[in-house]
Amino acid sequence: PTHRQMHKMAACDAAALLGVLLVAVMVGTIAAAPTKTKHVIFFLIDDLGFSDPSYKTSMYNASLKAAIPTPTIDKLALDGVRLESYYVNQLCSPTRTSLLSGRYAYSLGSNGEVITDGNPDVLPLDVKLVADYLKQGGWATSAYGKWDAGMTVWGATPTCRGFDHFSGFYNAFNDYFSHRVGTALDLRNDTQPDFANRNETGFYMTELITTRVQSWITRTHTQTPERPTFAYVAHEAVHGPNQVPQRFIDGPCAHNIPADFPTRMILCGMLRAVDESVKNITNTYRELGILDDTLIIFSTDNGGQTLTGGSNWPLRGIKATTFEGGVRGLGFVSGAGIAASAAGKVYDGMVHVSDWLPTIVEGVAGLELDKPKVPFDGVNNWEAVSTGAPSARTEILLNLIPDTPGHPGQYALRVGNWKLLVGRTAVYGAGSSGKAGSRCVTRSGVAEKNTFPLKVPANLSTPWCPVGWTPPPESGLLPEYPPDVGCTSLPCNYPNASYLTGGTFLYNVVSDPFERHNVAEQHPDVVKQLFARLAEINATNIPQTRGGKDPRSDPSQFGFVWTPWRGNPDPKNCSTDMSEPGSTLRSSYVLHLTPPSVSGWLWDPSEPKGGFDPMTVKIYVDGTIIATQVANITRPKLPSTGAPNAEHGFAVDLPAAVQHGQHRVDIRAVYPNNVLVEIQHSPSCINNGKIDPCSPPADNPTQLV
Repeated sequence: PTHRQMHKMAACDAAALLGVLLVAVMVGTIAAAPTKTKHVIFFLIDDLGFSDPSYKTSMYNASLKAAIPTPTIDKLALDGVRLESYYVNQLCSPTRTSLLSGRYAYSLGSNGEVITDGNPDVLPLDVKLVADYLKQGGWATSAYGKWDAGMTVWGATPTCRGFDHFSGFYNAFNDYFSHRVGTALDLRNDTQPDFANRNETGFYMTELITTRVQSWITRTHTQTPERPTFAYVAHEAVHGPNQVPQRFIDGPCAHNIPADFPTRMILCGMLRAVDESVKNITNTYRELGILDDTLIIFSTDNGGQTLTGGSNWPLRGIKATTFEGGVRGLGFVSGAGIAASAAGKVYDGMVHVSDWLPTIVEGVAGLELDKPKVPFDGVNNWEAVSTGAPSARTEILLNLIPDTPGHPGQYALRVGNWKLLVGRTAVYGAGSSGKAGSRCVTRSGVAEKNTFPLKVPANLSTPWCPVGWTPPPESGLLPEYPPDVGCTSLPCNYPNASYLTGGTFLYNVVSDPFERHNVAEQHPDVVKQLFARLAEINATNIPQTRGGKDPRSDPSQFGFVWTPWRGNPDPKNCSTDMSEPGSTLRSSYVLHLTPPSVSGWLWDPSEPKGGFDPMTVKIYVDGTIIATQVANITRPKLPSTGAPNAEHGFAVDLPAAVQHGQHRVDIRAVYPNNVLVEIQHSPSCINNGKIDPCSPPADNPTQLV
């Protein structure tokens, strides 16, 4: 639909909403015969703006000239079914966990969080993913590019979660050329570090992933031509850092984008590289004679980020907001299985990213789903998206981050034509320099780092208006601030606006898709009904994990390669042991002063061979190591401990000086990768011949490396 047509759509009134709410939240799967589709390619494009591909410009911004030519993406979209009421999460990790699992990110405890380098959170390990089901059904499966669903243990990584092959990286983003996060490599071919493609000036990530997909499908189809395949192609582009080879900027990008907006110009090149990737991959399927049997699913992971050149115009908001510009995603299906009556048309029924697992597994592959302990939030929407039938869902939970003391939460729900936002509408706080959600300015003032091939100083930064409307820079239009913040011109600052401190917003997103009219006061009954539904979901009290960086993840311990750091270190083991080292350690010791010495034993049943082999201990006095010893002294059997009758004892002489003055003695067990864990009741403190527990407690032993 065009901008004008969307405004002509009929509004849903409160009575109609009541009818919707009386229907079951998830009306179940719509029966549809499985298609003859033999292959599926799922393209997930990072931070792709709602209106960045050129076909979107013609749909919503017909008065503007399309700045970024995407001929391959355009043809697939226009020949297929364009999903114009398709929703994703506001951030990348929640969308990926939802897509792969068929659940809302809230149901997984991962709402509102990005799993960055060293964060110990993972997509729950007891949840079967889309690749698990397909592999179980005989499909060959592969994943590429950005994983971003956790890497604490090997069991959280792609090749342990149903994918036969993986080529990409585990973290949220990395350098497109060196493939480093910080100083360490994050690039894998299956489970092995891909040192061969680490280079400062070549092997651009988008192109590298493309060749890997081409090689895999050629090899797999040649070896097993009758086997169906699933390729999950999760490009890092167009997420920052803004980097692309010069050849993708030359021509249309350099011509269409003003030179004083280099960020947008680089993003244009990055999206052109993605378009070329889609062309090259689909050409390979065509050359193999299987493209006509291939379904292509194309999706963004969240709204575009204007700081890195993305555009969601004319939608309101950007990535990390719950306005449509943050959560209404660009998406389409094209190719095998699409009914002729639906091809080339727009589908306005509601679809959520969590629907893809049941849609692909049940609707496309014709396989059965389990009845898991954690029910699916996604529904089988295959008949809807492939034929234009009514959607199998009537509501979508867009976000749910509970309140915390002094910090309002983020709640967003769509039911029928209505959308309710409660609390904050963005993750951007008022105090973050240059990125405050409380500003609307023509230039963000943020100098983007590590860009290539163009530099982006602060004076050439992009517009910034996260809870308003931000036209693309090439349009010549200025960003628009919200009408209720008291501004009369740019720059506009509104530090106490309810967008940050917590408010209530109700929109009819069918008649008002650009969210310009908050009608909460006019429809208190609708607000009450939707808020009650949010409260019902919130009452499930699912903790939303936000773990800090685990110091044990430090890649310097793994040869400066980002590597799973807990559980069994063998990738083939697919360890799911998320426990921290030392959590099952059993130990005891005695400190003597005449003569000065310490002796004891330690045993950890979670260590290899059931902990039967002796461990190593390090003894410290006043922070200085005085001994490292293998605890292999035979000790008497102690049945009450449950420990095996093995050699686990240690005995170390201490300096005579500890008999006088004040001293501290630490005993630490040594775990793999030189992680040190304080044994039980350690440390001990000596005060002029008297031994007592130390106060305050010892520093975090995980930092003692």
